[in-house]
Amino acid sequence: MSENPNRSLIGTGIIAFAVIASTMLLGNAVVRARGGGEIKVTGSARKDIDSDMIAWTGRISYRSDTMGNGYSAVKTAIAKLTEYLKSKGLNEKEIVIGAVQTTALYEEKKDGGYDGGGYRSIKGYDVSQAVAVRSTKVNEVEQISRESTDLIAQGVPLVSETPQFFYTKIGDVKREILGLAAEDARKRAEEVASKSGAGVGDVRGVRMAPLQITPRYDFEIYDSGYNDLSSKEKSISAVVTVTFGVK
Repeated sequence: MSENPNRSLIGTGIIAFAVIASTMLLGNAVVRARGGGEIKVTGSARKDIDSDMIAWTGRISYRSDTMGNGYSAVKTAIAKLTEYLKSKGLNEKEIVIGAVQTTALYEEKKDGGYDGGGYRSIKGYDVSQAVAVRSTKVNEVEQISRESTDLIAQGVPLVSETPQFFYTKIGDVKREILGLAAEDARKRAEEVASKSGAGVGDVRGVRMAPLQITPRYDFEIYDSGYNDLSSKEKSISAVVTVTFGVK
């Protein structure tokens, strides 16, 4: 079967038109860039930080038949816990003793309900008190949080809560990391613009994503930002979208 010369001619014409059109569009893009257009780029930065403050809470709790007995038992245990913390190098300013909390325990009926009439017999009390530690001795308090349960062997009913780690200079680091992310955005813009023969001009708009403070090796991004308190070693990251003028 012979090839249709008209069909070949039409195909060649379509290809030629596509080449000319694409060339015109590219030329127009360069003209727009050189004539005061804009370029929008995203920059990012990440910095490792080590926590410089720790918060830890130990809680003492007793169940007693009378409120007075429960309070006495808690008071004795709190004194032992406080002395234990001081023996580990903490001072009184780093130790905060909370208020005593008391909960009445009521008798239940055999069927699982309670006595009617609005009055129920009290069978005992849960009495508890917490000791909170706030300190810059991060490593020492972290070790205390793990080893303080040794007091249980001494008859102290202690519940050790998970410590929280903070970085108190986070305001300064935020400014630094945002500046680094903005610098990264400009470098990216210059790379893109230079390939089209244009230059980067003034900043016309900036949008910052929520900051991410995550465990050191966690690279997940959270839409509303994140402030990790569970890890001693953290990283802070920032992402900014910058619109530059093109000249």
